[in-house]
Amino acid sequence: MARSRSRAPASRSIFTKMVFVFLVVAAVFAVFATASAPPSEDAISQNKVASGGQEMICHTNVAAECYPKVFEPTAEFKQVHEDQDLPPGLHVRLNIYTGLREAKINDPNEELPAGLAGLPVDSSVVLVDQPEEEVAAAIPKGAPAYDPAGVVKDPGAHAGGEGSSSAITFHESIALVKGVAVGQVGTGPGQVSLTDAEQSRFLDALVEIDDVAHDIYYGLKLAEDHAITRQLLCLMSGGRVGDGSSGQAAAQKAAAAVAAATQNNPNALREIAKQWEAYKASPCMPAGGNATTLLGDVVFGPYGDAVPSAGSTTSTSWTRSRLLAINGLLKNEVIMKDFLARGGLTEMLRLLVDHEGDAAYDSVRQRAANLVHDNFLDASMGADVALWPASAVVAGAPCNGNLHGHCWNHHAQQLAKAHKRDKNHWSHDLWKGLQQHKSGKSGKSEL
Repeated sequence: MARSRSRAPASRSIFTKMVFVFLVVAAVFAVFATASAPPSEDAISQNKVASGGQEMICHTNVAAECYPKVFEPTAEFKQVHEDQDLPPGLHVRLNIYTGLREAKINDPNEELPAGLAGLPVDSSVVLVDQPEEEVAAAIPKGAPAYDPAGVVKDPGAHAGGEGSSSAITFHESIALVKGVAVGQVGTGPGQVSLTDAEQSRFLDALVEIDDVAHDIYYGLKLAEDHAITRQLLCLMSGGRVGDGSSGQAAAQKAAAAVAAATQNNPNALREIAKQWEAYKASPCMPAGGNATTLLGDVVFGPYGDAVPSAGSTTSTSWTRSRLLAINGLLKNEVIMKDFLARGGLTEMLRLLVDHEGDAAYDSVRQRAANLVHDNFLDASMGADVALWPASAVVAGAPCNGNLHGHCWNHHAQQLAKAHKRDKNHWSHDLWKGLQQHKSGKSGKSEL
């Protein structure tokens, strides 16, 4: 009798397959969960101590991603993690493009970049140049050409300018300008004559100082060098290095450098104010015979040649730059009060009145009027209106041809009348500002 083979029901076979698939899927999820779960305390603790007993910082359970709690410097720059401790005495720099701090062993003999030799340099934070390929990759397609206007130049070198064929560094410029005796250079008896090339290089040095002084750091370093600051103040006030146009060009550039160093740089201005008494008492230029003009006698005027040379004429560009420099100096209270005590306002009035009708002086006189209005009459511009004595704006003795302090009111009114058809002329704003000062309601006047 034939034996028949029993056959498993189809339902049991399907059930077995489902159980098998379930087990496989469960195993996959278990592996994934284990890989993605945060490391356990035991796993982290195993990586917290490196060879030598150094404590480590681990944010994952991957040993290669741990790093020492105390930064270990080498001779090359390495990244410093935010939660790492830095030992003292390292050379630390900030990469402004990646935002990362980097540090290495400090090398006191490390050569400074060109242009910084001889200057005090803070090496705790150094800006790192971005590689050219990164710069190119970061510029969007079709972006306009980069315009460097307003960017502070590297103090390494000023590439020519003013017809120069050679570069001159910032510290070389300072040394050169300090080394030339103001008032002793020219073509007169007993004076030193400079060649055209020497004159050109001197002007280049002043241009380089002006360029770099706009930077807050270098503006302060310039002010901290009292010898160069005194020299610049004397030059801008009429001190001569050469005759004629070259001498006035030096005076204009010196004034521009002082203006650059004091503009929006309170620390530099404070440094100048600390030495102000010494600057005022220092000799500035020969005044004839054995006499010498002191800087304090000429720094706030007159606005022409303090010691006129043969054939020289006052340059309006020099006067404009000089007014800009004085405007910066007046932001300090010590210098402001000295300006008032030494008749600085009277010289301003003389500049406004004596050049009435001279078209070449229109922009100069407007700058002078704005200086007076913004620093003494307009409280909204930060002016301390109590500094200017009330006698300056009340009627007094006859003022025709008189430029005393009490004649400001008279002359401003006459100037406003002379330009009554031009409602936008600066004289109207000055006149209204004086009236408001007189009434005790100083503020921005509207034309």
